[in-house]
Parts: sequence; structure tokens; C-alpha cells
Amino acid sequence: MAEAIKLKRGLIIEVNLDPTKGSETSIADCLQTRPIDYGSRGVDIRGELEPEVMIKIDLALRIVFAL
Repeated sequence: MAEAIKLKRGLIIEVNLDPTKGSETSIADCLQTRPIDYGSRGVDIRGELEPEVMIKIDLALRIVFAL
């Protein structure tokens, strides 16, 4: 069994969403939020966002979710 990828805030990840499955655990994208089970979706880590970009994402999430 492959070792689980430890995800942290600010990572850029690629997730296999084909085929679409039912209700799963969550990872948020500001523009296209959807729950995923990253353990079974073939997640690959592509990089990490700069702190300045994360500040902009925080603002976008507050707007999208009316926080």
C-alpha cells in the first residue's frame, strides 16, 4: 500500500477527477469547491503557493462563502 500524501495549506495539487464519484472528504478551490477523497484520486503535489497569493485566496474564500 502506498504511503498517504500529507496535504497542507497552500499546496498546489493535481487530482484525478475522472470519473466523478459521490460524497468524499474535502479540499477547497476558491472557484470550484468540491469534496474529494484524495487517498483514492491519485493526488500529485505540483508546488506551493507564495504567502502573498494565500492572502488573496483567503480574501476570495471569504467573499465566496460570505464569511
